[in-house]
Amino acid sequence: MAATVEPRPQPAQLPPWEPFREAVRATFFLGLREVRIVLRSAAVVVPNLLVPVLFFFVIVGSLENIAAQSGLENYKAFQLPVVIMFAVTGGSAGMNLVVDIESGYFDKLLLTPANRLAILLGAMGADFVRVFVQGLFIVVIAMVAGTEIATGVPGALVLAAIASVWGLAYSAIGFAIALKTGNPQATMNTWIFQIPLVFLSTAFAPLDALTGWLKTVATYNPVTYFFRGLRSLAMVGWDAGEIGVALGTACAFGAVTISVAFLALRGRATA
Repeated sequence: MAATVEPRPQPAQLPPWEPFREAVRATFFLGLREVRIVLRSAAVVVPNLLVPVLFFFVIVGSLENIAAQSGLENYKAFQLPVVIMFAVTGGSAGMNLVVDIESGYFDKLLLTPANRLAILLGAMGADFVRVFVQGLFIVVIAMVAGTEIATGVPGALVLAAIASVWGLAYSAIGFAIALKTGNPQATMNTWIFQIPLVFLSTAFAPLDALTGWLKTVATYNPVTYFFRGLRSLAMVGWDAGEIGVALGTACAFGAVTISVAFLALRGRATA
């Protein structure tokens, strides 16, 4: 009698959504790790808050009367988006990633089954939380100092949220440099990109008040239109078109910088 051959058991097939679920899970826990690191090194965040607050009071205190004489009322609200931008574009983005690269922890992550995109997405998600808290802190300080926001508290929250989208887009520059170079000094110097973006825009005066080459540069500077949308929230009221301008500008900027960051991640992961 011929021996019967038992069929080999087949491995259980995972549902098609399982890889996505695992990627989301890895992103969440890696992001939670980043948040814990930030909380343990809170002193790094302090300069990102003190400098914008000092800037706000110095600039408003020195230029508010001149602005009023020129017909620009509520100069505090006019400057609020600029101050928030300084708060959400601090130079600490990517520093934890550099530490992981130097310590070898990043290479260990690459050896795990975790989705490689989760490494960057988790860090960026945690950074969005950080910049939103910093932006909200600046808004609260400005309102306590007497800044009248046309859209009230709801508008202040929306203002901080949109500014955080820009902050996340800017943070992607730090992540890209960290992944490309693995160098702390290079990553810390991402603030140098902020200077021309802010100061060659309508940071201190409306576009119509600028002249010469500065007006030309500001016209093509995306920060000008980002400020325009936020200032509409702060000084005019709810305007879906202007809010869309600010959010669309931030998203377009982020589409470029985040793409560069993902390319840098792919380059380091395959090196």
